[in-house]
Amino acid sequence: MKKSFSILIISILVFSGISAVAFSNDTNEIKHISECFSFSNPTMKNSGDYVKVSIDESNAELMNENKPLLPMITKVYTFPLGTKIDEISFAAEERYTQEISKKIMPSPNTDYISTIYPSKGFVDSIDYSFISTYPEKRYSYSMNGGLHNGEHVLFLTLYLYPVQYNPNKNMINYVKNVNIEISYTLPSEALFNNNEYDFLILSPTEFSNALQPLVEYKNNDGISTLLKTLDEIPDNGIDQPESIKLFIKEAVEQWGIDYVMLVGSWVEHPGDSPDTQFDKFPIRKAYIPSGNYESWFPSDLYYADLYHGNGSFSTWDADNDGKYAEITSFSDDTEAMDLLPDVALGRLPCTSESEVNEMVTKIIEYEEHNKMTNKIVQIGGDTFPGDPESINEGEFANKEVLTHLPGYESIRLWASQSDGSDELSKANIANGFKENVDFVDFSGHGSYASWATHAPEDERTWLPEKTLFSPYTGWLYIDYDLFLVNNKEKHPVVVFNACSCSKFSDSQQCMSWSSIRGTTGGIASFGASGIGYGSYGSNETERVWGWMEVNIFKGIYEDKILGDVWRQCITEYSTSFIGEDPLLSDYKTVVEMTLFGDPTLGIEDGKDPESNSLELSPFQLMVQHFFQQFPKETLLKDLILSLI
Repeated sequence: MKKSFSILIISILVFSGISAVAFSNDTNEIKHISECFSFSNPTMKNSGDYVKVSIDESNAELMNENKPLLPMITKVYTFPLGTKIDEISFAAEERYTQEISKKIMPSPNTDYISTIYPSKGFVDSIDYSFISTYPEKRYSYSMNGGLHNGEHVLFLTLYLYPVQYNPNKNMINYVKNVNIEISYTLPSEALFNNNEYDFLILSPTEFSNALQPLVEYKNNDGISTLLKTLDEIPDNGIDQPESIKLFIKEAVEQWGIDYVMLVGSWVEHPGDSPDTQFDKFPIRKAYIPSGNYESWFPSDLYYADLYHGNGSFSTWDADNDGKYAEITSFSDDTEAMDLLPDVALGRLPCTSESEVNEMVTKIIEYEEHNKMTNKIVQIGGDTFPGDPESINEGEFANKEVLTHLPGYESIRLWASQSDGSDELSKANIANGFKENVDFVDFSGHGSYASWATHAPEDERTWLPEKTLFSPYTGWLYIDYDLFLVNNKEKHPVVVFNACSCSKFSDSQQCMSWSSIRGTTGGIASFGASGIGYGSYGSNETERVWGWMEVNIFKGIYEDKILGDVWRQCITEYSTSFIGEDPLLSDYKTVVEMTLFGDPTLGIEDGKDPESNSLELSPFQLMVQHFFQQFPKETLLKDLILSLI
């Protein structure tokens, strides 16, 4: 019997409502949807050298770097997957022009949030002389295959632009009414009718025994679960990752799978001996660059993005050159990328059976004994010193997160605070994990090995500062810092708004994984598997990883199921921003969004919320952390821990 999960509904505030269409007995009949949109007059608000244009009905904004910021209306329609959209017609009425006194405010630019690579710097002047009319069209649309209310659907997203801007004449052109008509033909039958299993776990054969207790637990808990090893997957693709993806697609169609967990890491160390590499579970390299700093990064979304809106397979390689998700001046794979997940997916990037055992035990203990406390640790500072608004972006994002967690107490460790108990220090971060909190919220800069931020208006100072026992600035994954994180009873969800904290291809101990693996730390983590992006000042939470940070917590509070939160954040972001004129950073934000953890895990009270059995003595903790640095010696570690 399939367990009933709550499904996160797409926000009306974001999408101005969703219209759903059912199947029809007459599949040859062309059907129609007609809708009229009316808009109020544009309003102008002065902001320094610019004006910001708004209309009351806008539920989004058209943003692109070096382009004006303009109001936009989005509307999403859902149809059964495989529906054919025959035609979309558009008619605008009541056209007006208006001269404005200043240039229109530019869109916020995005910048790297890395502890390794320098920021590009704030752009304080914009040249619109290359623009004649922006946007050139009054509307655009996108079609994608994804999930809505547990059903595989075609998302048709309309983007309406009631205001156009001519910077050379300093004029706006706007309309008061728009009529849209959509003609479509429904598929003859549903493509998916089976519902035998909920949850598919894929792993190397060597981890299957360690995963068996989790499979049995999930099945007894009403989540129909199936474990398959990589050896059981047929070689139907052009390489192993595509064969795995095709197997997941077949599992969706044959068994009705909703959730997938990949178990195993893949670490590349060019030039090192094979003994220092880990290839437990293959990755798909996504070739979306960040300048000269990063040419590729691992993307788990590849395994979840199965279908285009017409039901065809989403290959991610339009030119068949073996480089996937390639978006450069020489190659563009966007037509082969749907970018909406068709399953909810998480990964445990384990490198040993011992790590699998520890995570399985922790997940089961969490489901049994977790107690929600309505507390969160929030860690932030001045992500981009020197922005015109003098805003500490990390702290700003932390505050925005809290607005979506009503009733929550925030333990704030901020760069702007100097009180010993509240300052942003290594000891306070470690102690925050031990405060029995539900969540830990990092907002700043990162790498696969670190997280850090800036002191207010001080680009040269990184926090947290070095200590006697940790001779590194910033919060590092190595034992100097994580040895102090020995929370024994309560395991939070950890979210990193930062670069590359989930880039497990660089190290078996990347930041996001190190914060949850083993018997201490968190229960799951969200982060970027490549270079991430942020925005300056109050724009921090409007786009890229600031938006993700806020909406991850919003989703967790409303939905509880981690995999659904991952899936829905990517779906909302893609349908909201990857339409007309998207940024490279928009593509990268969704393709690198990574969940480490069990995607079926519910963030709620356990069945018997009491202290769990994962307590370790200080000496046991020291041994555990020491041997995490030497995974080949796991048998020796297990022996020592059993004796003490």
